[in-house]
Amino acid sequence: MDYELKGGVLKVFKELDYDYDVSFDRACSDLVASREDELCIDLSRIRRITSTYVGLMAATFFLARANNKSISIIAKGPVLSTIRMAGFESFVPLIDAERAPPKCQ
Repeated sequence: MDYELKGGVLKVFKELDYDYDVSFDRACSDLVASREDELCIDLSRIRRITSTYVGLMAATFFLARANNKSISIIAKGPVLSTIRMAGFESFVPLIDAERAPPKCQ
């Protein structure tokens, strides 16, 4: 299992460090289509992410916003650093996995 969507939380279990994977894009679309208004992408179980996936998460944020939903991202270590360097903190709440609220665990 690469991804799990439950209660507005998309948990990612596979490293996002290879070429584009349409299943991640689909999982993000399913997240936005869920009944929940407060969404979370949980990357706390991975250690690597490429710019392709960072871009897909940005697109997911804007899709969620267009559907009147909020989204946050939980990550740690190098993944959190990469997302911060991409400037996500200016538009997406980033949560350090070490201090995550129960909903995103």
